[in-house]
Parts: sequence; C-alpha cells; structure tokens
Amino acid sequence: MPQTVEDVLHGMSNQADVIFLGEVVAVRAHEDEGVASGYVEVDFRVDRAIRGVSGETYTLREWAGLWSGNARRYQPGERLLMLLHAPGPSGLSSPVDGTDGAIPIRGGATAAILDNASAASSPSPVVDLRWLAAKLPQSAPLSISPVLPLTQLGVAQQAAEGSTPNLLVAGEDTSSRVSVPTQKASADAVVRLLALWQKAAADVR
Repeated sequence: MPQTVEDVLHGMSNQADVIFLGEVVAVRAHEDEGVASGYVEVDFRVDRAIRGVSGETYTLREWAGLWSGNARRYQPGERLLMLLHAPGPSGLSSPVDGTDGAIPIRGGATAAILDNASAASSPSPVVDLRWLAAKLPQSAPLSISPVLPLTQLGVAQQAAEGSTPNLLVAGEDTSSRVSVPTQKASADAVVRLLALWQKAAADVR
C-alpha cells in the first residue's frame, strides 16, 4: 500500500504507457463513427515527453461515453501531466486510474519548464497532487516540502547510488498535517522524478 504521494505517483507511472506534460489545444467529438457510439479526440501540445510520445503533439482518443452528461473532461488551454494507458485496437485510450491520471498543472507558463530564461521571469508551474494524496491511508504523512532546484549532477549522483531523490514529500509531521488541497510540487521536479523512474525501468529491462 502506498505510504507517500511519491509512492502513488510511482505506481501510476508504472501502469502508464504514455506520459507527457502538455496543454490541451483542441477537443473534437465524433459521433456514430463505428467506435462503440462515438469517440472524442483531444489534441495536446507536448511540452515535455517522458514515455511513449514522439513529436510535439499528441492526440488522445477517448470513448464518448466518458463524456456523457455534457461532461467536459478537458478544456482548451488546460495544462496537464498525462499518464495514459496504451491505445487499444480501436485506438481508444484513457488516463490511468480514471481522471486521476490527468493531473492539473497550476501557475506559470508550461514553457517555462523548458526555457531557463523565461523561467527566471515567470511563476514556476506546479503539479496539483491533491487527488493523489487522497489515495493515501489516513495515517500516512501528507506534508509536501517546497522543492529546491536540484543540479543535474546531484540527481544523477543519487540515482547512481541506487536511491530515488526525494523531490516531493517531506518527513512525517504528525503534529501538523497539511490539508489535501495544499499538496503541490514543482512541475520541473515531478518531470525529473518521472524521467528517473523511466530510466530505472529501462535499465532493469
């Protein structure tokens, strides 16, 4: 059973065949086109590809039934960290653990993650982890520490030593539990952590 937000994210990343951080640019509904009562296509601009993505765009195709009741699962301009299952024979896919696998990015321009010059003048984007924290047992620590900038050397050294950098979760503080809505972590740190897990999994293979 996961004991930290990192454990939850790691478990979800292990289930995902496609992982990227990006922005929704278009949503298109296709009804009665031979794929079980229709489907919806969601186009993303890919700002950081982590697994199973090549190129600068990605199109997610979902069963239209997931959008029943006029539900708007994605909105143009929305920025998300996407953890997706591989598309099936029909081309349909969905996020890992339902909508939990579409994790919102808050604040700052996503491009700031990729451009150090713009990052200096833009608010740093953060990953909203509140729903992942909700998966933890009540006794688990919920506090999230501010993520300090880590040098690539520091991250590489920790990975080489066989330990995963603790970028997200602070030590347990039973005297002051942080409320779930406050759980956030630097998008850059989360991307680095996912990339390290991806590399570790590839090395095992």
